[in-house]
Amino acid sequence: MVTYNRILMAVPHRYANEETVAHAITVAKTYNASLTLFGVVEEIEKEYENWLTTKLPQDLEKDMVVKQLAALEQQVAKLKADYANVDCAVSKGIPFVEIVKQVKQGGYDLLILDALSHKPGHKRFMGSTTKHVLRKCPCPVLCVRDNSTPRKVVAAVDVFASKPDSKSLNTKVMSHAYALAQRENAELHVVYAQQPIGEPMLSAWGIGSASMLDGMEADLMASAQSMLLKLTEDVCGSADGVILKALLGNPRDVLPLYVEDNQIDVMTMGTVCRTGIKGFLIGNTAESILSEVTCSVLALKPDGFESTVE
Repeated sequence: MVTYNRILMAVPHRYANEETVAHAITVAKTYNASLTLFGVVEEIEKEYENWLTTKLPQDLEKDMVVKQLAALEQQVAKLKADYANVDCAVSKGIPFVEIVKQVKQGGYDLLILDALSHKPGHKRFMGSTTKHVLRKCPCPVLCVRDNSTPRKVVAAVDVFASKPDSKSLNTKVMSHAYALAQRENAELHVVYAQQPIGEPMLSAWGIGSASMLDGMEADLMASAQSMLLKLTEDVCGSADGVILKALLGNPRDVLPLYVEDNQIDVMTMGTVCRTGIKGFLIGNTAESILSEVTCSVLALKPDGFESTVE
């Protein structure tokens, strides 16, 4: 059963999107969880110090912290009229470091990032802070791109995962996607993308028949479809009403295309890392997919993931 007890929402210093805050309140209410609005004031870089004529950098940073905290406290005071279990905090430093530190120190089990584009022409949301947080944050991270009620949710899984931590990550991805779909009465899609075998690989194996290639890929896709069904039944109890899709193609290409073609609102996926390897980075494939999709994303780590941020 998926549940959240403590939720942290990272609030950008200049863009506290009220709709995303309202979205976070809705999630907190659903799980009767506490919600903390968290702001980070960045340290003033050395090259800018010569331009400061009225205040020392440390004094200016202190003023910025005070103003940020006052703004968040004012917002919290308004929110408490609707939901009492909300507070705020502000830190100073590198945003992604402070966010992850706050998650770890506060025992938060969900982080919400406002990933809406605030600048004209900026379609993608994989900025530096978001990318680093996704790599380092030990708890689930919900990157919000659209605050409307989700109607379609996709779970991106790896049905041929053989290692125990990878299998458990599949279950976690499915569980979170199913819980979200149930909560919002949304359509659930379960998708797996199979990298094509490719003729060079067949040649290396001593196999050169194009018809044999087609047959092998057809068998792989049939097996993947069967495993999608089993995973769905194991987690959801039944696959009734769930759309199962095995895609043939490079995951970096076919998953974003599937999201776009099917108007997916939220994609739930695991990040590729191994239990017990401290700070193992998000996999290149996962990062490429996240940089291309236009929907909201719920990104999950395997159990046992350790962040290098102390």
